Amino acid sequence: MFQQTFPIPDWGLLFQQGLPWFLPMFAGFFLIIVPFFWKSRAHAGSFLVAFMTVLVSLFLSGSLWLKAQGHEIGFFMFDRLTYFFMIFFLLSALLTILLSYPYLRKLRLFQPEFYALILFSVFGMGCMVAGSDLMMVFLGLEVMSISLYVLTGFWRTRQVCVEAALKYFLLGAFASGFLLLGIAFLYGAAGTTHLIKIYEQGFSLFQGPYALYVYLAWVFLAIGFAFKIALVPFHFWAPDVYEGAPIVVTAFMSTAVKAAAFGALLRVAWAFYQWDSETWASMIWVGSVITMSVANIAALVQSDLKRMLAYSSIAHAGYILIPFVAFGWQGIHVSSSVSFYLMAYILTTMGAFAVISALTGENQERSDIRFLSGMGKTQPFLGFTMTFFMLSLAGIPPTVGFFGKYYLFNQAIQAGFVWLVVIAVLNSVISVYYYLRPVMVMYFGSEKEEGLPPFPVSRAVLAVVVLCLLGVICFGLFPNSLLQLVQETKTATFH
Repeated sequence: MFQQTFPIPDWGLLFQQGLPWFLPMFAGFFLIIVPFFWKSRAHAGSFLVAFMTVLVSLFLSGSLWLKAQGHEIGFFMFDRLTYFFMIFFLLSALLTILLSYPYLRKLRLFQPEFYALILFSVFGMGCMVAGSDLMMVFLGLEVMSISLYVLTGFWRTRQVCVEAALKYFLLGAFASGFLLLGIAFLYGAAGTTHLIKIYEQGFSLFQGPYALYVYLAWVFLAIGFAFKIALVPFHFWAPDVYEGAPIVVTAFMSTAVKAAAFGALLRVAWAFYQWDSETWASMIWVGSVITMSVANIAALVQSDLKRMLAYSSIAHAGYILIPFVAFGWQGIHVSSSVSFYLMAYILTTMGAFAVISALTGENQERSDIRFLSGMGKTQPFLGFTMTFFMLSLAGIPPTVGFFGKYYLFNQAIQAGFVWLVVIAVLNSVISVYYYLRPVMVMYFGSEKEEGLPPFPVSRAVLAVVVLCLLGVICFGLFPNSLLQLVQETKTATFH
């Protein structure tokens, strides 16, 4: 009979190393209880607490990233990969919180628990990426997912919002069941759920009497992660949930959640790829080709900007999968190109959603593309920035999105998957059509289309737009600065 042993951690050291995501958890509990006694100041006070918490955690993550030694404490791995991905989550949370304050005021959604749920989800994301054991990865994923289920249905008086939350919850629970079943089969075959111990057993797992369980575990884990990343054919929830959720929640899901899923996938892929690198590569390229092809074609006919960006998010998941085919040959370099692309994607997508959130009126979202008509003239700054974000998503130089795709594709070419890169480039060409469509509407919209008159833009929204624009431009003109950071983000587990 197998016996699972649970390491007893040094609690002081664990708290010190994990402070960047334990701090949001404590702040989340604080915001659940205390703001109800603040009455009229609850919204502003909750916003300030959440904003300062994320800012401090972001600073701590950067500081710990500089001196990370790759210690494993309990079920957590504290290496540079952990802290670098925490920077992704916290950056997305920071920008989301900034967007949320004016957005929630316009919709009169003053509940302080909104910010608490953002912080709880960040804590779950941290556990996912830092987890050195599959059970910790799963627990972190559930903490993140439950927070997002509630955030998706936060606008309770809007029917489409409640429907999106219900769909997300039901399909998310179904996918979690597959993931947990895969972990159970793997434990039955390997006698452990610890990733390093699974790696050490290697291909010998396929030569024992439990080989069937190993294959089943592989399949079920792949299904669970495919749902969370929104890979075809497990993507059907994404367009409806992205459209139904509040804009700021959609922005957070499309950036931070995707980064968390790929961060956890990097950990799991390291333990699994060397079992059978050829089969692994085949699974990856099939999923990548189907995902980016179906998503790009479906995005061509979307008129709602949130649905369009949902299919865009699915397509980008297909792009990010491309370097995983080279995991058996290039190892740590896969995490570098994935990290670079995720940073580019977060800055670009968050900026695009910031522009869309600026269109929100009193008790009304305006995410249909027709509301962009004439915005290039009535709101020239927003029109210019939206154009830049669309060009970056399409991968047109000199934006950071171009260099993100370049590093992904280059890694696949070095591993010999030239034909896969050709398919990805063709998909990128297709995507140019729907990315430039909003630009055409903003500057050359028909007089019959219903545009918006000039409107005031919140300073918080402008701050997010400016920050994202600067990131897209600076990392586009000087990509080596970001590339050097991600290349220094070596992990204690990858070899």
